[in-house]
Amino acid sequence: MTPHYLRAKIFPGKRFSRVVCILFILSSQLLPTVSFAESRTSADRKAQKQRIEKGIEGYRINIRKLQEGIKQQQNQVQSSEQDARNLLQELEQIDTELLEQLTKLQGLEKQMETQQDLTAIKESELQQAIAEKQIVQDHLQRRIKAYYKMGKIGFANVAFSTDSMPKLLNFRDSFANLIAYDKDLIDIYRESIYELQQSRAMLTLEKGVLNDFINMAKAEQQDINKTKKEKESLLNQIKTQKQLYEQAVREMEKAADQLSQSLEDLKKEDTLLDQGFLANKGKHPTPVQGEIIALFGEKRENRLGITGKSAGITISAPGTNKVQAIYEGTIAYASYLRGYGNTIIIDHGHNYFSIIARLEKLLKHKGEKVDQGQLIGLTGDTATLMDEGVYFEIRHGSTTEDPLLWLDKASLTLP
Repeated sequence: MTPHYLRAKIFPGKRFSRVVCILFILSSQLLPTVSFAESRTSADRKAQKQRIEKGIEGYRINIRKLQEGIKQQQNQVQSSEQDARNLLQELEQIDTELLEQLTKLQGLEKQMETQQDLTAIKESELQQAIAEKQIVQDHLQRRIKAYYKMGKIGFANVAFSTDSMPKLLNFRDSFANLIAYDKDLIDIYRESIYELQQSRAMLTLEKGVLNDFINMAKAEQQDINKTKKEKESLLNQIKTQKQLYEQAVREMEKAADQLSQSLEDLKKEDTLLDQGFLANKGKHPTPVQGEIIALFGEKRENRLGITGKSAGITISAPGTNKVQAIYEGTIAYASYLRGYGNTIIIDHGHNYFSIIARLEKLLKHKGEKVDQGQLIGLTGDTATLMDEGVYFEIRHGSTTEDPLLWLDKASLTLP
């Protein structure tokens, strides 16, 4: 059965497709930068391909590691954000406690001011009572002295007094009543002073308790302030850590982009290496040495009188000659093909094929792998009964191309 890419009996000189042209341009631009462009042997290409594949795998591993690192750092950023939110909530609660504590402290200080005012009032009242008591006490002492100086009413008092006896008795009784009154007044003052002293002592005690409460409130306020400062310091640390994590993410993403770019470059190099047939255009060895007797696109008439336009070139190789593969590939066809004779078609990958026909003997079978320069067949006189020379053709898909553009023409004799 004729292969699909040979079913068109003629080999029209179609133009390259746009995709092929772009690929060729890109390949031409990249060829000077890749080392395999000069690799001519299959062993060199295989070694270089292994190196590239190893590099690609290494880049992929490193990219995966970076992606895992980026994910971890992003988790750290999220964790830091959550920690910051929690700390902000705690700081809000601390601010509420500080406000409550400040209100409490202000209330206690106001109570202390009131207590001090009350103590001052009681102290003033106490001092006034003591002073008044002292005045009354001084009066009492003078009256008592006068009373005792007066002595008892007797003959001498009556004899020498200008007053009558009843009047003297009445004066003495009044004087005694004044002394009793002063004594009672002193007792009242003493009781008032005692009560005031008790009130003062109670106020002083309450003042001490309030002072203890105020000190405790201040200590609690200091503790809350200390906790707030610690939380604010921790919040700043978390914010700094978050910035560091974000910076790490940016640097890792940048490194990942660089690795991805390097990976893409290696993939391009690997693709070009796979397209070594295209990359080495103009450097492929000829399938057989000899003189070119028919050019690409030239009209020729074969020995049977059939005229047609050549889709390839014809190389004169009289007698028995070795025919080699111009590049590594897979034998896609190895059999007799009507109109061509014994034919070998080699698939070089990426839809590139080389066709060698009019062979005396085929040395390879369909499906076999061949390397560049490997023996694939022999020429002979029997194979050229219908038309002379070895027929050679290059195809990209169903499009034929001038083989002289692909071959190293050093071993060929041009017409």
